[in-house]
Amino acid sequence: MVNQKIISNILKPLVISGVYKDETVALKDIVADYMQRRIEIYVSVIKKMESKYGKDFVAVSKKIKKKATIEVEDDWMEWKAAIVMSQSWHQALKKLLNNAA
Repeated sequence: MVNQKIISNILKPLVISGVYKDETVALKDIVADYMQRRIEIYVSVIKKMESKYGKDFVAVSKKIKKKATIEVEDDWMEWKAAIVMSQSWHQALKKLLNNAA
């Protein structure tokens, strides 16, 4: 497990160079940036699927119920996973921004 000293050693150059005012701000910003990038990946998948099928997830789900091909079912599973993960990352980012000092 990574201990506080290792994290501090990683963040210290960012503080010393003046990029961040302290290690807490640096860590929060780095983690928030990572979370936002993850969200962007999943949103990109969602948009790709909406463009491919010309409808949103709910509409496509209703249309393909009990008559999906393997390809469509694979897309549906990828789309569903992207929605769930995007929501999870959004929720985590919101908590980080609300709770971190």
